[in-house]
Amino acid sequence: MRGKQFTGFPERTKALEDFFALWEAKDAEELVPLEEAIGRVTARALFSRNTLPVCRASACDGIAVRSEQFRDGMPDYTKWKLREEYVRADTGDDFDDRYDAVIPIEEVDIENGKIVYISPDVPVRPGENVRQEGSNVRQGDPLIAENMPIRPTDLASLATGGIMMVPVRKRPKVAFIPTGNELIPHNTVPARGQNVDTNTLLVRESLKELGAEPLIFPITADVPEALEERLDMALQDCDMVILNAGTAKGEDDWNARMLERKGTLVHHYIAAAPGRPMAFAVIDGKPVVNMPGPTMASFFGCEWCISACVARLLHIPARKREKVRARLMEDIHSSPTMAILMRMEVAETEDGYVCQERSFRESSLPVCMASNAMYVSEVGESFVPKGTMLEVELLRGREFIEFRAMQ
Repeated sequence: MRGKQFTGFPERTKALEDFFALWEAKDAEELVPLEEAIGRVTARALFSRNTLPVCRASACDGIAVRSEQFRDGMPDYTKWKLREEYVRADTGDDFDDRYDAVIPIEEVDIENGKIVYISPDVPVRPGENVRQEGSNVRQGDPLIAENMPIRPTDLASLATGGIMMVPVRKRPKVAFIPTGNELIPHNTVPARGQNVDTNTLLVRESLKELGAEPLIFPITADVPEALEERLDMALQDCDMVILNAGTAKGEDDWNARMLERKGTLVHHYIAAAPGRPMAFAVIDGKPVVNMPGPTMASFFGCEWCISACVARLLHIPARKREKVRARLMEDIHSSPTMAILMRMEVAETEDGYVCQERSFRESSLPVCMASNAMYVSEVGESFVPKGTMLEVELLRGREFIEFRAMQ
């Protein structure tokens, strides 16, 4: 067949469904100290071991009194003695069982250890400003559900419940194997015919951000025996393998053919660009993804594919980025047979958000990569006119969107 074929490829959702149907995510867990559990994913639901307060406690800073003293109105408190008619009780304090109510310190004046004033309208009833036993948490109360990323507030909740060791999902170990005769490490000055390996940094940090443990292999030349040796090593040690490059139809593109020979090649070529030559395979029950080499293709592959695979390994939903609606400043064009990634720059104006494409074909790669948002076209879409309200995904927080005064 002559010419490029751009039709008949599976869409991203279908490709992932087929891929996931052939491998199971194992339920591997480990115990980590509470202090190290931030960002980890719970392996099971956790319940309180504590009851707090252990007994009733003061709900505010104040004085603890006997409510019966106020049954017939305001008593003559000017002759009260500390530890007889009242005691000090600060927030969270236990206090003597003889007292059953707390008056906020803002309603009391004390001079030289003597009470000289209590607000006449302050309510004093049994249990007033007293937190009862277990009002904060009781033994057996739920603290956090299974398969939930642990936030700082969750750490506080777990500490309240007396949890010191937390069962969490093991971070999936994901191998990344950069391939290509032309590649050199990023800290090397390129010569003619060489290209800087940028994807190792991009994918490594993306994997960390997603909750995986990356295992980075050295750059591997386009030699079938070397490629297979590296793949076999990765499959022994890791839960998932990412091969980078060598998946198209170049003279030295061996990787996709190797995957087909060694396991089940689920799909090769996806209706998504940049990066349509992506390949999925399952070898010895483990997922292997062959991502195309260009930087933008690797970024897109991480966004829709690698993030979903890592989420599956962690038993959590795939990441969803924050979205905003922005008015398109210029026409955009895409291929109707593909879901096309477009990097966008979003700005804020008096009339709301606006966006403009930052094409890697029409501007430098760093300008494109520095953009703060992205838009992925639907399959079947070929043209969106200027002025259309687009839903774009933010790659930086809203707080980093600059304000632009419209002319």
